[in-house]
Amino acid sequence: MAAKIDRPRRQYRAPLREHAALRTRRLVTKAAKETFEKQGWSGATMATIAERAGVSQSTVEALFRTKPALLQAAVDYAIRGDIDPLPIRGRKISTDMEAAPDAVSMLELHAGHLRAVQGRSARLAFVVEQAAKSDRRVAVLWRRMNVNRRDGVEWAARTLLAKPAVKHLRAADVEKTFWVALDSGNYRLLTDYVGLSADEYERWILEYYLRMFALKRRAERG
Repeated sequence: MAAKIDRPRRQYRAPLREHAALRTRRLVTKAAKETFEKQGWSGATMATIAERAGVSQSTVEALFRTKPALLQAAVDYAIRGDIDPLPIRGRKISTDMEAAPDAVSMLELHAGHLRAVQGRSARLAFVVEQAAKSDRRVAVLWRRMNVNRRDGVEWAARTLLAKPAVKHLRAADVEKTFWVALDSGNYRLLTDYVGLSADEYERWILEYYLRMFALKRRAERG
């Protein structure tokens, strides 16, 4: 009787299933962001988010388990613009700013980056800030968001101060300027109340940077 030959087992992959799972996660996360922004922390429920996403409530609960976890996922999605877990610091926009040849080039990129991030996340940040006053689980998320904002301020200051021709700047003053720019409340003020468009906000931020840092655009230097 011939000996039985053991063949290595092939790893089973289901790319279509994985794609469908990612699509469902993306739909639910996007629906959560929109529902929290529209109805607030207390008004949004797993059921209303599921309905908006076009899935069952059990699907939402299987993916995120709790409402605070879903809110955190919505915040990450709003800030990054997708559901990829790669932090902003590891993305191309950050490496582009670090590689920018001068301070003005870096600040132009930073103003455009802020326009995108604040446009996606500023209103959701307000929801988190308000809910943190009454829900300790959301308060944890709000603290994490502020820690991340501090990290963003310090990184932006280090990146700017590493550029040539900025020896006239003091680190403490640079950080204060970035604190103002990274405040989502200021974005809401300028867009919702002052009435700036996204393009106008980006231009305002860049002009704010140039004035605060006593820098001139390349066309103005000659």
